[in-house]
Amino acid sequence: MYNSGYSHTKMGLAAKNLHKSKERSCGYYMRIVLFFSSLIQSLIIVSLVLFLVYGEPQQTVEEKRIQELEQSYSRLSLENVALRAKEKNLSLQLNLTLATKKLCENNITYIRRQADYLSLSFNSMRTKLAECEAKRSNGVPCSTNDKYLEHRLKQTEELQKLLRANFTEQMHVAKLELENTQKDLIRYRLEAIELRREKALLEERLDIYEKKCKEDFIKSLQGIPDVTKEFLKRVDDLFSKHISFQLTCEKQSLQLEKIRANCSSLSSEVENKLQLYLDKVGSQITQTVGENAKCLTENKRLNEDTSWCIRNRSEIIEGNKKILKQTQQNNDKEVEHLLLDIRKLNANTNLLENSLSVKNIEIKMLNDKVNNLNASLSVCKTPPFPRTPTIPFMRPGASSFGTGMSSPGLGSNPGLGSNPGLGSNPGLGSNLGLGSNPGLGSPSLGTFGSNPSGGSPFGGVKPITGGDITAKINQHLKELHQYAKTD
Repeated sequence: MYNSGYSHTKMGLAAKNLHKSKERSCGYYMRIVLFFSSLIQSLIIVSLVLFLVYGEPQQTVEEKRIQELEQSYSRLSLENVALRAKEKNLSLQLNLTLATKKLCENNITYIRRQADYLSLSFNSMRTKLAECEAKRSNGVPCSTNDKYLEHRLKQTEELQKLLRANFTEQMHVAKLELENTQKDLIRYRLEAIELRREKALLEERLDIYEKKCKEDFIKSLQGIPDVTKEFLKRVDDLFSKHISFQLTCEKQSLQLEKIRANCSSLSSEVENKLQLYLDKVGSQITQTVGENAKCLTENKRLNEDTSWCIRNRSEIIEGNKKILKQTQQNNDKEVEHLLLDIRKLNANTNLLENSLSVKNIEIKMLNDKVNNLNASLSVCKTPPFPRTPTIPFMRPGASSFGTGMSSPGLGSNPGLGSNPGLGSNPGLGSNLGLGSNPGLGSPSLGTFGSNPSGGSPFGGVKPITGGDITAKINQHLKELHQYAKTD
């Protein structure tokens, strides 16, 4: 069937074909068609292999992805519009609440003014009533309008009570409304901040999603339509070139058209299968990219929250350290003051104990002296005489009480002259005002026996009798007892 490239030996009968016409037979054209059909099949196989190795989506997949992205963008835009509308409604509610608050404040100020005016009028009525009562108590005839004024005063008091009750109720209601308004304001502000944050995260997520789809998916699938177009173009060019040959056989032309139809149907079938495959892969990649974008936004948000928590924790730790340091310093100062006070109190306690022991010793000594004085007084008591002699005042400490008495029973009494606690006791004259008393230790009884008539050697000085001395001694004993009790 095919001509060999080598030369053949020519027989004798073959010389008749030297002058044969050079017309092309159908086999020649069939060989050409089969050659190109095999070439087309090989090109199809090569294109499929290239697609499997370097496969990229068709233009329809890109358009589909763009439509999906537009739909997602429109959905996010609608959500954004809804959030803006919600924010606007919250702003309107906030403005309405602020207007209501301002109106309530105006009402409160008006009620306060009315209350102040009523209090002033009430005070003026009260002053008038006081003046009227003063005039009535003074006997001044009151005017004929007192009953009217009292009636007006009662009405004013009742009105003031009513206004106070109403004012208290209105103030309570206004305070409750103000607290609720402040709570709603804080809640709306927090919701607005959260919505703005979610909006920023959604916009960032959409940007990441679009960028990933454009860079990783759409651009990588742009070569498939080019391959199919190039394949169809080459098929059309091939058949357009060979149709120009005049095929004498109808079967060959039908077969050629059939081959062309098969090639076109094969390319469309390959394109459809690839389209289904690309749709499936595109949906999976879209889902993966969306989850990736969501994870990225959540990661960013969590990182921001973590950084804020770390910063807030560090600030709280620093503040607590400062507070702890200040508290320790204050505690140290207080403990230092308390220890110093305890030291002072211990020193004062020791001093007081020492002074108490000294006072106890002094009290004991005074008790002993009091006992001695009592004993001496019991000895000093004498029987009554017809005429009590006088005892003139002498220089303190110069008493010769027992040596100058010539009267029997008085001068010879050893208990009067030799008593150490009355005139010659050195401790009695210096004991807490006991010796400085002119009635005890200062008079001299040395001239008692030489003055029988009771006259005083000083002339005008009033003599001191024995009853006065006894009274003074008793008074001093009482003072000593009181002093001992107080110590």
